[in-house]
Amino acid sequence: MSGGSLHDFGVCVVAWAVIYFLRALPFIFFGRDKGGERKWLKAAEKWLSPIVILFLTVYSFSILEWRAPSPYLAGAAVVAIQLLTHSGLAAIFGGTAVYMLLVG
Repeated sequence: MSGGSLHDFGVCVVAWAVIYFLRALPFIFFGRDKGGERKWLKAAEKWLSPIVILFLTVYSFSILEWRAPSPYLAGAAVVAIQLLTHSGLAAIFGGTAVYMLLVG
């Protein structure tokens, strides 16, 4: 092999090893204990999505001006529709429709 081919082969081997390790990492760290699943992993599974959604909501509303009530009314409509229908898709479309009606 020439110098360039050997270098290319080495790059491929290193890339393969990194990808293999990254794909094996969750199985190494998040594998099952002898007594079943890990408790902290079940807690993270339960609370991670609501916390991320809360942070995104707070960030989204933090850049708005307080003078315009339409985003806040549309946000309240999203919450109300979600609580009534338990459908995220209906809440998103309903909130969007309320916002468009208020702005337009």
